[in-house]
Amino acid sequence: MKIYLFIAGLLLPYALFSQHISGKVTNKNNEPLVGASVFWANSTIGKTADLNGEFELSTKDISPKLLIASYLGHTSDTIEISKQKSVVFKLKESKALNEVIVKSQRDGVIISNLSPIKTELLTQIELTKAACCDLAGCFETQSTVQPQTTNVITNSKELRILGLSGVYSQVLIDGLPMIQGLSSTYGISSIPGTLVDNIYISKGANSVLQGFESISGQINVETKDPDKTDKLLLNTYINSFAEKHLNANYTIKNKKWSNLTSVHSVQPASEFDRDNDTFLDLPKLTRYMVFNKLKYGNENDWGWNSRVGFRFVNEQRVGGQTNFNEATDKGSTAVYGQR
Repeated sequence: MKIYLFIAGLLLPYALFSQHISGKVTNKNNEPLVGASVFWANSTIGKTADLNGEFELSTKDISPKLLIASYLGHTSDTIEISKQKSVVFKLKESKALNEVIVKSQRDGVIISNLSPIKTELLTQIELTKAACCDLAGCFETQSTVQPQTTNVITNSKELRILGLSGVYSQVLIDGLPMIQGLSSTYGISSIPGTLVDNIYISKGANSVLQGFESISGQINVETKDPDKTDKLLLNTYINSFAEKHLNANYTIKNKKWSNLTSVHSVQPASEFDRDNDTFLDLPKLTRYMVFNKLKYGNENDWGWNSRVGFRFVNEQRVGGQTNFNEATDKGSTAVYGQR
């Protein structure tokens, strides 16, 4: 008798375990559906799937054993349970309604009422109000940030917030401090306007989030997203001084991979001295820039996502008197010029 009781004690956990069923709820891409509802038909007994889409339910006193899984935006599925110990639901996206498209014009400048830090967002609507060749030109239509020329000989510019010098303003490219130190003198002009998607501006001490450089404010320039921009963009510009600009953006998309390559070139202007002061009205500028952003996945979807990018810039500026020759006049006090 004791032997039978001992054997029964050993088999009791297995008997209890056999009255439970476990499983997982995923979509067609095998991604777990967090919070999916799993319940027995004709009963109020059920559970929600955990962060891995998994669940466990008791089968005791359940009849009929019809297990149902449902999730918002997906078609429910039913599995009849007989001797299974584990099941997997793979739900399909439902298409009960026809597609509805809602269109609205986005504001040019947006100020969020939810963020504790006052941040102004300049969208494409605002950027299209003026033809901007570079980042400095993106602020010509509003007074939040003032592009200021710091050297008329080489036409260098800086971005000023609250009237303070540009060295007190932090400029970020996609959240990274790529324009700082010596590059802040000419780095503003090295970002073509065709590459800019949105601009976030924070003013005052509340913007000191990523370093002391943003004492007066912070400007975060968001470049175009490879999976949301046009496949091909060509842009050319020539001004009255015969300075030529060429911009080309090319995008490749393949499933979860997307890549944006941008090429920017500036060719020097002709020699003009309309006021006859022996100085060039516009410096001779030669610039070549290549920008590439590789993206995998989407930050709003489940799974891995990453972004990798690089930028190459080669620039030469020559300004000063019209007869300045760097090869012969370097260090001379007779002819003034800068390179």
